[in-house]
Amino acid sequence: MKYIKLLILGLLLVTACSPNEEYEDFTVEKSSVSAMASDWWVIALEPDGVTPAFGGDYVLVTTSNSVEDDGSTMIIDDHQNYFEFRTKIDVNVSSLTFTGKDNVELYYDGEILLTNGSITKDSFTTTTGRTVDEIYFEAEFDWYPGTTFIFKGHKRTGFLEDENPHY
Repeated sequence: MKYIKLLILGLLLVTACSPNEEYEDFTVEKSSVSAMASDWWVIALEPDGVTPAFGGDYVLVTTSNSVEDDGSTMIIDDHQNYFEFRTKIDVNVSSLTFTGKDNVELYYDGEILLTNGSITKDSFTTTTGRTVDEIYFEAEFDWYPGTTFIFKGHKRTGFLEDENPHY
């Protein structure tokens, strides 16, 4: 009798846990700018392209789809760190390039002129030897007119060893 109870219990467990029973496959949809959307470690440099602007270091910057998710615009955001900017940019996903959309800085209603933005696939090697994408853009801010800062950096790997890089 003991073995019959164990057999019935085993059959109940197997049938209760059968995979894919009455469930549809889950499909993950990507945004229209997923090839360009990511977290990046970015440093702002003086116009000479070498000297860190205002003595800064790498900060986390995010590129993500805009509300429209139309494949032609994207948001770039430094999360109010360092230069404190968030703005909508025009993108060309096939060439991985971007430029300022309307020059409105969304945190403070200021102006930002963002130009020459590009993403280069698999062109940067992190300190731990991982190959990732590179990002580059130039920006002029209304609070510092006449100076075009150079922003460059690389895609965040998510590995602890690659977090918080220093210039």
